[in-house]
Parts: sequence; C-alpha cells; structure tokens
Amino acid sequence: MSHKPYSAYTIEELALDDLFVRWVQHPDDDEVAAYWQNWLSQNPDCTETVESARNLIQEASQPRLPALSTDEISSVWGRIRESLQTMEDLRPLQPDVRAVVGWWYFMRTIAALMGVMLLIGWALWMQYGPNQCVSTISTPANQTRLIRLPDNSTMTLQPNSSVRYARQWNEETPRAVWLKGEADFSVTHRNDTSSARLFRVHLPDFTIEAVGTIFRVRQRSNGTYVALTSGNMNLLLKEQQSIQLQPGDSIQIIAGLAKSLP
Repeated sequence: MSHKPYSAYTIEELALDDLFVRWVQHPDDDEVAAYWQNWLSQNPDCTETVESARNLIQEASQPRLPALSTDEISSVWGRIRESLQTMEDLRPLQPDVRAVVGWWYFMRTIAALMGVMLLIGWALWMQYGPNQCVSTISTPANQTRLIRLPDNSTMTLQPNSSVRYARQWNEETPRAVWLKGEADFSVTHRNDTSSARLFRVHLPDFTIEAVGTIFRVRQRSNGTYVALTSGNMNLLLKEQQSIQLQPGDSIQIIAGLAKSLP
C-alpha cells in the first residue's frame, strides 16, 4: 500500500494531522517546529496549504459564543425559570408541587448540559492533550535503555540522554525522533523510500535521514559524531547542505559544519 506524503495533503487533511496540530497549538515546542520548518524548506509550494490549515485550526479553537455580562446571565436564568413554570405538563399541578417539579426539570437540564460539556472536553483532551501525542524518555548517568519505536526500529539510548517521538506512526505520521545525547539505532527497512517515509533523527544542528540503517550518534561538547555501520544515510545540514555517508564512514559536525573522520 502506498503512503501519502504530506505534500499531497489537502487543507482539511493537514488540519486533522496530530503532529501538525501540535505545531500550531504548541509553537514553543522547538523540536516539532524544527521538523515542520525543515519540511517547509523542502516543500515551498505547500506554504499556502500550510497557512490555510493553520488558520483553520486557530479559528476552530476560538470560542464561538460571546461572553455574557452579569445582567445578561441573570436575564437568561430568569427566562429559563419562567419557561419552566409555564410548561404545559406543569400547569395542572399545585403551585408548590409545580415549583418542585420545575426545579427538577431545571436541574436535570443543567446536568445533561454539563455531561455533554465534560464529554466534549474529554474528547478534546484525548485528541490534543500535551502528553497524548509525544513520548519522552530519559536515562540517568549510569543506565542505558533499549527502546522499540512504533515502526519496530530500535534504539539504545545511552546514559544522560533523552529522546522524544510520536507515540503512533502510521501513513500520516513521519518516522522521526528528536535526540539529545547519545544513541545507537537499528532502523527497519521499508520499500517506500520517498522523502516523507524516511526515518529521521533531529539534532540541534542537523537532521539524519536513514533507510534500513545501523548507525551511532554521539553529542559531545566539541561536536556531534555520527558513525554509519550499514545501510544508507543522508545528513541535512544548515542551508540545505546534504552529505551522503557510506557504510564505515564517520563524521563530526561542529556548529553545522561537517568534518570527515579517519
């Protein structure tokens, strides 16, 4: 089954994508923003679609009803109480009984409205809550951790490191992680090698693109080291510079500049 790239998305499809929604609603998430900015730089013809989808999400997030003043709220409650008192099925009752039944109708209506609001709020939280889309894993100074990613790729997170990634990867979600520190990767090979389906590791100065690849990443104070054991890999540096590594190659990245290692 072919995978649909983001560049083929309609405005509506993009506005419903979890990772895109997170970028719009949490612009301070530097790692998610880095992915979309990098994607936009490679797909400049999609800028209009992205802006339209962003506006659609922002408009949907705005409250649809104007705020009511205290007097307006009192007037509304008054009309509700008046309508309850004049309902046809309450008129035959005695005044004291009618008042009790009227308030019962009133409280039942309020309870139903609150139930609907709570259900909508729960659904929105499950869809867009800050902890629902992304997993964050960290390791202490004396511990490594083997992580199986959603596509069955694996990574060994080294001590004093952290990684973030979307909890679910599917046809509409990029295979991407954001790494701080050191890790070893074994990437599951896929027949679809289109740009939208490559496995990506985002780092502060560059991005790694891989297909069926085993490699190592080490971020140190004097630069970031990348060593390729097998498979294919591209490094996307600043200003869209791209470097292709061959199995056995090692490279050091310092401030966005590459230096081959023996």
